Amino acid sequence: MLRRISLIVWLCIGFVTFIASLISYVGYSYHTTRKAIMDDIDTRLLHAAKAAQLIIGDDYHDRLNEVDSAQFEQLSAQLTALTSALEVEYVYTMIYDAPLVRFTSSSYTQEDLILGRVTQFFDPYLEATIVNKGAFRSTEPVFEISEDQWGHFKTILVPFISNNGTTYLTGADITTDDVAQQLRVSVAKATLTASFFFFIALLVAGIYLLLYKKSMTSDTRTGFANRIALEHDLAKNKQQHLSLAIIWVSELEDIISFYGASVGDQVIQRIMKHFSEFTYPYPVYRLATSKLVIMCDTDKGEHYLTNLIKEFPSSRPVLNNPHLYIQLSAGIASGNKALLLDNAYVACRQAKQQNKTVCLYAIHNNDAKQQQANHLALANTLQDAFEKNRVVAYFTPRFDVEKNMVSQHICSARIINEQGAILSADIYQKVVKRSRMEGKLTHNILTQCVTRFRKTNTAWSLKLSYQDATDPQLIDIINQELRRYPQPALITFELDEQAVLNNFNSMAASINMLKSKGVKILINGVSSGLLTVSRVMKLNIDAIKLDEHISAHMHRDEQVFEFISHLAKLCKDRDIQLVVGAVLDEAQFKRFIEAGVGMMQGRHIGRATPHIRTESRALNH
Repeated sequence: MLRRISLIVWLCIGFVTFIASLISYVGYSYHTTRKAIMDDIDTRLLHAAKAAQLIIGDDYHDRLNEVDSAQFEQLSAQLTALTSALEVEYVYTMIYDAPLVRFTSSSYTQEDLILGRVTQFFDPYLEATIVNKGAFRSTEPVFEISEDQWGHFKTILVPFISNNGTTYLTGADITTDDVAQQLRVSVAKATLTASFFFFIALLVAGIYLLLYKKSMTSDTRTGFANRIALEHDLAKNKQQHLSLAIIWVSELEDIISFYGASVGDQVIQRIMKHFSEFTYPYPVYRLATSKLVIMCDTDKGEHYLTNLIKEFPSSRPVLNNPHLYIQLSAGIASGNKALLLDNAYVACRQAKQQNKTVCLYAIHNNDAKQQQANHLALANTLQDAFEKNRVVAYFTPRFDVEKNMVSQHICSARIINEQGAILSADIYQKVVKRSRMEGKLTHNILTQCVTRFRKTNTAWSLKLSYQDATDPQLIDIINQELRRYPQPALITFELDEQAVLNNFNSMAASINMLKSKGVKILINGVSSGLLTVSRVMKLNIDAIKLDEHISAHMHRDEQVFEFISHLAKLCKDRDIQLVVGAVLDEAQFKRFIEAGVGMMQGRHIGRATPHIRTESRALNH
């Protein structure tokens, strides 16, 4: 409905613009043509009047008493020839014999001869106007538009003075009856010209819109329909129940990265061309780089599409140069067209996860859709929490065996939602990672901790992910904060063991850079064998923390106890602190001390709270 209204509005705007432009162009043409015609008339009149003066001579009006009829007729004939040459109606001369204006010479027309109304010498000009009489006192040519029994005329009257001082006028008339007709012709031509160019512009605009629409609804790499075309076709389709399949070409992105985009385009084109032979009248749509969509409206369409996809010749190479094979995974949904695309996405993801060729969307898939909706809502909650300062720091105490007291606090983030409920890290951690908000969250908590502990002697630690430790922007922020921190040795940054092992060289460089600022480094989640642990301990670090799954079994498994005891000895020899978590009770607490562990955390030590103890207190052990 909105698109239809928009189209009508644009059509109205275009029509009004055309009418306004047409009126402006016609008006301009009318005035331009009229001015050109009138300028031409004025020029011809002036030339005729001045030429008449040359024909009669300077002394003609000094000897009017001597002019006879033969001389007058000869002069009239000369003036008549002049009117024909200059295409004017009449040329004449006159004097003012108060109270009358009299002709002293005049041209004539063939009609005048036939009707016997040729002007004679000294005939009075009874239609003389005030302008006509006033011209005898003028020093410049006078123009006049008049109407008499002979028609509509424009007249020029040019005053001259004879040798003996007689004032006389040379005049010329030109009929203006055909000016209106010329203007009408000009207006008609202007209208036709404007309309012609308007329709040419309309045609060009139509062709442009068609090409633009095609470019917007076509995949530029393959020429097939794209997602915009798919959404448009779904919206316009009158069938309420369709079947739709999203097909994922699993190897395509690897092919593109290895052979280049042009080879990838050839692969997807071959696949789309194959399916297009079986889906008429519906086209094949390219949904994304490695995803395409096929549709049908036949009865039990999901079974038809399933067979179509399963029968794809995956055992034959899709390209021979280079020799390439591909595998397909697809999700199929049927029913209400408004939900087709979302449901097919869910089914396609399930097919990929279960390594199946085809998965049909079913009611139980609603759990996946609900999970997607929850993730989206949680992402919005996180974004809102950042904008409205609803990210708070919680502190988990860490007990130092040698000092017999809580000597450090682990800083972690909690999110307060719109209803005031507190979300723990377990709830939002996946969304933070998927949404690439880790750096933003780390920056927020770092700023809170620096502000809170800057003027205290409290030791605290903060986890950094691999993305955090290698993000130049966040590292710059950490450097700025550490320059102003009076005791950076009280700060510990915790890095995950797996991230360190997977990116050893880059993480080693990050560790050295952070250590140069005076902070301490702890490797978190250590769960590998002694050989790998020894490699980690060669880094410039201050502490390692065992994975909680290992420490949780220590008091029940003697081999685990021996492993931790041996690791504690290695750490002590290298001046590295050994930290364990998941200390749930007094028995575990004592067993870890017996194994030589230096620091502990867990429920028995203290839970995470938004406050820290103002005074450290010793725990009984």
